[in-house]
Amino acid sequence: MRYVKKILGQLNDLLLVNFEVEKIYSDVIDEVTDDSLRLFFKERALERNEFSKRINIEIEALGETPERIGALSKNFYKIKTKFKNLAFVKNESDLLDEVFNLKQDSINKYNEVLMQPHLPLKLCKILVKQRDSIQATLRVLKREYAVVA
Repeated sequence: MRYVKKILGQLNDLLLVNFEVEKIYSDVIDEVTDDSLRLFFKERALERNEFSKRINIEIEALGETPERIGALSKNFYKIKTKFKNLAFVKNESDLLDEVFNLKQDSINKYNEVLMQPHLPLKLCKILVKQRDSIQATLRVLKREYAVVA
């Protein structure tokens, strides 16, 4: 029971992270002028929305109600402002650096949850798939960014 409460807390944190990242990506869509970046942010926002829905389902399967997202982290506002400023000045290089950092932070958060003992196998598979999707996007961005740089 103690493990379930700890897992639920971390799942709610992960849900919040996905919500925050989705919101950042959605907000930046209107700020960037490059069509490929706009498409990238739109696709990533949709991906994070799907991740959130799946985590919601898993929290409910564990017998809890997902925490309503009302209190966004302090870090969210700092990151969101930084993204909007970089998009506004059209500094693509710095914007991509922030995307790298955001993705790496997300991967770290997933890894924290995945290291929990007694994590149900079904949940573990879902989280690994989501984390791997984020990592794959990060690898593609790094490869494309290296070509541009």
